[in-house]
Amino acid sequence: MPPLDELRHPQGVTSTKIFRRSILGAALAAPAIVSAQSGLPDRTLRIVIGFAAGGGSDAMARLIATGLERRVGRRVTVENRPGGTGAAAGEALKYGGADGTMVAFMPSPSLVARLFTPSYPFDPMTDLAPITTAGTYIDAFAVSPKIEARTVAEYVAWLKGGEAGRNKIGATATDAMLQYYTRALGREFGVPMEGQAFRGTAPLVNDMEAGRVPAGVAGLTSFLVAHRGNRVRILATSGSKRVSVAPDLPTAAEAGYPGLTMEEWYGFFAAASMPPALVDLWNGALVATLQDKEVREQLAQLGLEVETSTPAVCADRLAAHMKKWQATLQALGMKPTL
Repeated sequence: MPPLDELRHPQGVTSTKIFRRSILGAALAAPAIVSAQSGLPDRTLRIVIGFAAGGGSDAMARLIATGLERRVGRRVTVENRPGGTGAAAGEALKYGGADGTMVAFMPSPSLVARLFTPSYPFDPMTDLAPITTAGTYIDAFAVSPKIEARTVAEYVAWLKGGEAGRNKIGATATDAMLQYYTRALGREFGVPMEGQAFRGTAPLVNDMEAGRVPAGVAGLTSFLVAHRGNRVRILATSGSKRVSVAPDLPTAAEAGYPGLTMEEWYGFFAAASMPPALVDLWNGALVATLQDKEVREQLAQLGLEVETSTPAVCADRLAAHMKKWQATLQALGMKPTL
C-alpha cells in the first residue's frame, strides 16, 4: 500500500525526467492561463508533501503545481517534508495552515497510518479539511529475476519448496504496514511470510536484482522501470483492472488471488480551520488543473489515474477508507488504534 513512493517513488530519476519533459511541453504548447479572480490568497501558494524530492509524490506534486500556477496566476511552490509515513504534511496543516496559502498532497496510506500508530502527529478525521481526491494508484507484486517463477502460482509453488528464506518479502513501508503485508500475503499464499522494510524502492530493487530478497511489494510505477529493465519481474498488480501504462500485467484477481485486490488514492487537504468558502475556491482551482488533458496524461505516466471530487465526496471517501481499513486490520488479528 505504499504511496507510489514508499510511500516513495524509487525511480526518482525517471520520474523527474518525465516531469521535466511534461513541464517543457506544457510551456511550449499551451498559453498561460491566468485568473486574477481565482479568489485564492494573493501570495505564494504552497503544496506540502511528506516525502523527499525526486520521488513519485514529488514529481506529481510539481507537475500539478506548475499547472495550478498557470491557472491561478500565483506562484505555487512544492515543500518537501520527508518522513517515514508522510505524516509531516498533515502535521504541517495541523499547526500552520490557517492562512489559506498551504494545502497538502497526500496518499491515503499516510492517512490510514493513524490506525497503526497511537502517537500519530495528526488525526485525518479532525485536523484536516478534505478539498478533492486527486486520483487512484495501485501496488505491484514482483519477484527477483533469480527466481524462475513467471506467475503468482509458480511463485507460490516455489515458495512452498521448503528452502529456508524463501518466505522473505521486502516492502517500502513502515513496520506497521509491513506487518499488514506479511499477514495478508501469508493468508493468501498459505505460508507465513517474513517482512523486511526498506527506506525506498531503489535499495529494494537492488536486493531483489541480486537475489538477496526473493520478492517485494511497491507502487506499480516504482517497479515498472526495473521490470522493463529485467531487474525485477512483476507478477501481478493490486488493481481491479489492468492499467493502460502496463496492459500486459495481470491483476491479483486474474492471477487467482482476489483477496490481494486493493486500490489506494491521493487527495488534497487543507487545515481544518480553513473557511469552507476558501476550501471551495481551492477545490475549483485544483479540479480544473487535474482535469487538464496534458496534466492527466502526464500523471497517468506516473501511475496516477486522475479522479476528482467535491470536498464533501472527498470527506466521505476518507471516512469510508478509514472504516474499511479498521475492518481489514481486525480481520487479520491486528488491533487498530482508533
